[in-house]
Amino acid sequence: MQGAGQCGALDSELEETTLGAEEPKLKWEHITTLIASLREFVRSTDRKIIATTLSKLKLELDFDSHGISQVQVVLFGFQDAVNKVLRNHNIKPHWMFALDSIIRKAVQAAITILVPELRPHFSLASESDTADQDDLEAEDDHEEQPSSQTVQRPHVVLDDAVATSGVSTLSSTVSHDSQSAHRSLTVQLGRMKIETNRLLEELVQKEKELQALLHQAIEEKDQEIKHLKLKSQPIDIPGLPVCHLNSPGTNTEDSELTEWLRENGADEDTISRFLAEDYSLVDVLYYVTRDDLKCLRLRGGVLCTLWKAITDFRDKQT
Repeated sequence: MQGAGQCGALDSELEETTLGAEEPKLKWEHITTLIASLREFVRSTDRKIIATTLSKLKLELDFDSHGISQVQVVLFGFQDAVNKVLRNHNIKPHWMFALDSIIRKAVQAAITILVPELRPHFSLASESDTADQDDLEAEDDHEEQPSSQTVQRPHVVLDDAVATSGVSTLSSTVSHDSQSAHRSLTVQLGRMKIETNRLLEELVQKEKELQALLHQAIEEKDQEIKHLKLKSQPIDIPGLPVCHLNSPGTNTEDSELTEWLRENGADEDTISRFLAEDYSLVDVLYYVTRDDLKCLRLRGGVLCTLWKAITDFRDKQT
């Protein structure tokens, strides 16, 4: 019952670490599962246990970057949560340090599985942990000295024990403060890594949207160019026979027109204007209009005379 109570307290401590999130993704079951895998790792040091649990959590969170970030926050808060629970028990400082080292290694294993980029960083931290562990073992050897020496020099051993305990407590306090600062920086680094990945994903998405807009603009421009090409092409209209426009006239047609014009009072300048337009006598008598004559810029009197002759001819034909 006591173990269950401690586990519940630990769950509560870890749950508080996710309350500050804008949109909590982790549920109570997720945190409980994560704690269970860390506990099994402490017993067996089998990384597959944590790897399997983290894979399931990622799948349940649908690989959401905010959810994975909260998993990382819970992992970094696990060590502090355990220390709060352990402080409620009468445990010697050097054993607290040993337990803290074990928990820290479990957290590091989980973090390096969740964020492989942090593995070199934790490798450097593990080297310093090894040195601290050597000091701890030396301290344990010192405490396990034969009891005969205690009987022979009781006062000296007592003084040494007090001094050793004081030094151990001071060392543990300094080490714990250093580890807390180290964990704080590591948490910040992990969050920055996840935020960087999220920003990269957002950048890729924006680039895809930009490419889609560019493709759409190019297609629209292609359509406009095609329409302009269609509009600029010459319209092929089958030629209609125009009777009043004479083909290059023969000498006979020219002479007939010239003779008729002279009979109706036209001078040489007027005749040359008709010939320049390739009119034939048939064109003049049947098809030419008054406006056509005006286009020749004839003198007013000549124009009226010729137009009267044309209308008289047409009236006789009807």
